[in-house]
Amino acid sequence: MKQSSEVLIEDEIQTRVRLYDFSTGKQTFFQWIAGMVPACEGKRVLELGCGNGAIWRDLMPRWPNCDLTLTDIADDVLAAARETLAPLSDMANSIEYLPTDFNNLPFADASYDIVIANHNLYYAQDVSSVLASIARILKPGGMLVCSTIGEDHLHELVSTLRQFSDDLPWGAEAWAGKFGLDNGAKQLFKHFARLDQFEYDNNLHVNSIEPVISYLKKTMKGALSEWVCDNMALVTEALEQTMNSKGYIRLTPHSGFFVAYKV
Repeated sequence: MKQSSEVLIEDEIQTRVRLYDFSTGKQTFFQWIAGMVPACEGKRVLELGCGNGAIWRDLMPRWPNCDLTLTDIADDVLAAARETLAPLSDMANSIEYLPTDFNNLPFADASYDIVIANHNLYYAQDVSSVLASIARILKPGGMLVCSTIGEDHLHELVSTLRQFSDDLPWGAEAWAGKFGLDNGAKQLFKHFARLDQFEYDNNLHVNSIEPVISYLKKTMKGALSEWVCDNMALVTEALEQTMNSKGYIRLTPHSGFFVAYKV
């Protein structure tokens, strides 16, 4: 029996989260963002591509009594977010869940105080067009909070794989090339008056190869995932060698976020 898209999407999200369970930092990425962004209350907030809504477990106490609009392109993903936020709903003034493609934002001009785009602007058909739309729907003085990655995100993994095939694609390089920590500021300054940039200082010490293999198979789509499945014995042996020599697999998740302000 074929799995539903809701099960597959949630499984992919949880696979990614499991890898970050091995963080050496004192804060998770979402906890870190929540502590770094300005505290806000009673604002109108739009999240683009909300996923399972996990960021709000940490952000909601900092942004109480807000009117939230959570969007994603898939109804089943919104259902997962609704379940996540159910225990937190009393902390918000209102929560609305809307199926929305962020390539075509339907919202009125100057209708939101804050827009959040968490690790997804690099999926846009045209990043500049989406940023222009975000600037349009923000009120004067509003802010965009958008997280992304650097090209060297989890570079230890791609280095391990490329010892066997040096032309293997790596999603982080493509994603960061479109909108990453190295080029995001330049793109944002075309649409926003000022911005701040923050980078997350953290490492992962993964003491089992299974979460790493699951990450490569389930979150890295296309040619890489296919190659990993076809060469599982090679990948497993390489990861086991690293594990046996160090006791863990060290990974560097080069991530961060921008806060861009509209005048």
